[in-house]
Amino acid sequence: MSRGRTPPVKDTYSTHDVAKICCVTPTTVIRWIEDGLIPAFKTVGGHRRVRREDLEKVCSERGIPFNVQTGDETGRILVVDDEPVVLDLVRDVVNDITHSFEVEVARDAFDAGRLVALFKPQLIFLDLMMPGVDGFEVCTRLKRDSATAHTEIVAITGYYTEANTERILGAGAVACLRKPLDVADVRRRVIESFRLREEPQSRAAESTPENAKVLLITQNADFRAKVQDELSDATVKVLTAQTAEDALLVAQAAPPSYVIMSLSLPDLRETDLIAKLLKGTSRPPTIIAVHDDPSEAMREAVQAAGVRMCLPTKAVTGNIRGLLGV
Repeated sequence: MSRGRTPPVKDTYSTHDVAKICCVTPTTVIRWIEDGLIPAFKTVGGHRRVRREDLEKVCSERGIPFNVQTGDETGRILVVDDEPVVLDLVRDVVNDITHSFEVEVARDAFDAGRLVALFKPQLIFLDLMMPGVDGFEVCTRLKRDSATAHTEIVAITGYYTEANTERILGAGAVACLRKPLDVADVRRRVIESFRLREEPQSRAAESTPENAKVLLITQNADFRAKVQDELSDATVKVLTAQTAEDALLVAQAAPPSYVIMSLSLPDLRETDLIAKLLKGTSRPPTIIAVHDDPSEAMREAVQAAGVRMCLPTKAVTGNIRGLLGV
């Protein structure tokens, strides 16, 4: 629960919001939208959104109770960066926090200005040196404008120097994070910005079982080697499989605490791998899905099936221990 924030009135809903209201899965909501049963639009970041008035009308026509409060506590985060991997990492980190967030992305100066005015973010992750955007100037202007002076700004940069850090903090940013982003740093900044109660870094980190096992399912030899190297000094045992069928056999013989699975497996659909990994165990594993270029529909589908995060492959290497909490 946030402390000191004024809850905004929500006039648009994500597919997950609609699913909760209508008591269905996000995948069903996506199908309704694609079939034209619910009017929707897509944001700059490619996310489906349903307007409150449209949802109220659909619920009324279909006899679905629309029991939603006029106010909510959804936090609004804007990511100003032209790298999809940054948006995906921030979005998945905040999705793993026990709080409701809306995350939007601006990939150029025009989108940034438009979304600051319309979306009214409470926290902005701002790339200092993306094409067409001078992060230092953007931060200075936002802090000088009375309408955005209280918006918290966290700078992010691949050109991390003491001089750049001092300059952006002097312009009003609360922090400057180095790329590639660290999961723990992003999480800490979100929790501090929204004044949330501190909580375990992830559901996986609530308690790491003794002799915990990580099942890595991929046919990408380079990715497999990087993950194994990163976990080499962790107190976990890494098991591997190259197909969904083999993964189920390994999981049956040695139930894993964590699973990192590629969504590019050739037999993924045929085995219903996610459902079988989560079924029939007293302690279901934490599953992180990876794909070179995950679509929004792909992400929503696997998360609805029980996957905790769905990240681009290159966002995972270097962050495995933070993602798993080991």
